[in-house]
Amino acid sequence: MRSLLALVAAFLTTAAPLSALASATAPFHAEDVRGARDYRDLPRLDGARIRAWRQLSVAEITLPTAAVAEGAATEDAHRIQGQINHLDYVVRPAIPSIDMARHYEDALREGGYETVFSCTGIARCGSGMGALILLSDTVAPAGFADGVFNDQLRVIVARKGSTWVLLHMTRGPDRSLVYQAVIEGARELD
Repeated sequence: MRSLLALVAAFLTTAAPLSALASATAPFHAEDVRGARDYRDLPRLDGARIRAWRQLSVAEITLPTAAVAEGAATEDAHRIQGQINHLDYVVRPAIPSIDMARHYEDALREGGYETVFSCTGIARCGSGMGALILLSDTVAPAGFADGVFNDQLRVIVARKGSTWVLLHMTRGPDRSLVYQAVIEGARELD
């Protein structure tokens, strides 16, 4: 009986650290949409949850590399084909868009990405940037991402080899939003 109790006690003392390790490294968060996972190079913001997630094995996407005027397609854009991971995050309570941008800029720098384009606010991003990314179906899939349209907009497009990243960040009155597209094995189209 003593050996059984010793065995149980030994199991309980070693099982607790293992379960803690498993939960600390698990990429799944209970509030996330089923099947969603963070991209390995882009850790999520504190308090963020994934509202929507879609992975496409081969698809096209348009990445803006300059300001976008309202109602106009940007001439300074890259049409890319590859495996695309779309993620739509919501952060509650809302945090400033500058803090979101700093978080992702640090992650991209640490991951070895080069920033191809970034902008802040409607004056620099253009009045059509939000609509291009969230409404046109050439970036985010139609109806995919939650959108707040205001001057709290920040956009980052970055690249490392054949992997491209687009981040669209905004702060609303009660939540902050991050739409993220990661394109792996990307090849540019005409």
